[in-house]
Amino acid sequence: SYTWNFGDGSTSATGQANHHYTTSGTYYPQLIASTLHGCSDTVKSISPVKIVASPQAIITQTANGCVNLNVTFNGRLAVPDTSAISWEWNFGNGNTSTSINPTRQDYTTAGVYPIKLLIANSTGCKDTVLSSVEAYEIPTIEGGSDTMLCKGRGITLTATGGSTYQWSPSRGLSCTNCASPIANPDSALLYHVIGTSIHGCTNKDSINVRVRYPFNMTTSRGDTLCVGQSLRLTASGAYSYSWTPATGLDDANIASPTATPDVTTIYQVVSTDDRHCFTDTAKIPVVVYNIPTVEAGLDKTINVGQSIDLTPEISRDVIDAKWSPTGSIFRSNFPNISIKPRETTKYRVEVTNKGGCKSYDELIVNVLCDGANMFIPNTFSPNGDGMNDLFYPRGSGIFTIKRIKIFSRWGEVIFEKNNFQANDQSKAWDGTFKGSKLNPDVFVYVVEVVCDNNSVLTFKGNVALIK
Repeated sequence: SYTWNFGDGSTSATGQANHHYTTSGTYYPQLIASTLHGCSDTVKSISPVKIVASPQAIITQTANGCVNLNVTFNGRLAVPDTSAISWEWNFGNGNTSTSINPTRQDYTTAGVYPIKLLIANSTGCKDTVLSSVEAYEIPTIEGGSDTMLCKGRGITLTATGGSTYQWSPSRGLSCTNCASPIANPDSALLYHVIGTSIHGCTNKDSINVRVRYPFNMTTSRGDTLCVGQSLRLTASGAYSYSWTPATGLDDANIASPTATPDVTTIYQVVSTDDRHCFTDTAKIPVVVYNIPTVEAGLDKTINVGQSIDLTPEISRDVIDAKWSPTGSIFRSNFPNISIKPRETTKYRVEVTNKGGCKSYDELIVNVLCDGANMFIPNTFSPNGDGMNDLFYPRGSGIFTIKRIKIFSRWGEVIFEKNNFQANDQSKAWDGTFKGSKLNPDVFVYVVEVVCDNNSVLTFKGNVALIK
């Protein structure tokens, strides 16, 4: 039989034994061998077993945190050891160190990093300590896109990406520590929101809130049109426009449509801003008048020196009638005129109604100089009785006697006058020749007449001188 005494109070009854020493020190193992007959022998190790304690390391480190995270690591021994200790750090971020108190480590990416510390004493005894550090992700905080609200009507802001939120400034907000406050500022404002994750990491965003105010639309005034005419309606100061009724408009959804109504119409325009926050309404009356009618009448023919009345046929809405040319008009009694033209003339009558609508018609007054208004007597009796004592051209109208010649039956000129007016008795022939009264006879006359239209007529005939 065998009995081992390992020197630390532990024994074993096997011939070959493995023993684990748990306490450092120097030990001399001893083996006692015995036979069946009680014979024994004792053998003591001549070389002591020296047990050196393994070093025990402790890692101290600052807390986990948000990236960019800076961590300070320190190493220390749990049991004092007088031997030389080596330190080997692996920080999980690609960096290592052999210092007991390594430099501060940076963690710029979120994640869990394994930390390993390996120490060894001069005997080669080692200890390994594991730890970890977590760098928390910075949250992506979204406050929402810039927006616009209608003045007096709140809008909901919504923040995402965090666990809790803090809004500022507080003006116009229904709450400052909620995810979705209602914003109702009275003017444009830039709101900031700070979001915090469950690990306490923060980030921020901002949102610009503009305010749409009520607007004032301006429009053109109403007007008066004649049928067939057009008017530009105008509105300004808004973003979109809608005109009613659409009848007569070239486009009912623009700021300045062209209106061509057939009847009197009140156009209404409703405008709005680009956010459809507010509207404004206006009305523009357009009064439409019919075109008046006028018939000047048929063309006329008169002799020079005569007068004539022109009487047009007009519609009942006519309030004014203007004739042209005006030079030969000597009397006007709406809508009629009395004229005495000297030459053929085209007359135009333009009529106007209350709406200023106009129309016109024309006629021609033909003025003739054909002798119809001339009278040359064929007898006269220069006997002093005051009746038909003189021979001279007579007639109506304005014309000039260019020349008058009276011949005897033998062709002798016995009387001649030039350039005088008809009906001028001072230029008449009194039946004498060279101061003496002539006996009854038949004489020949030639009269040249210049009309006002510069036409020249020649009249020839006989006149009898009687007692």
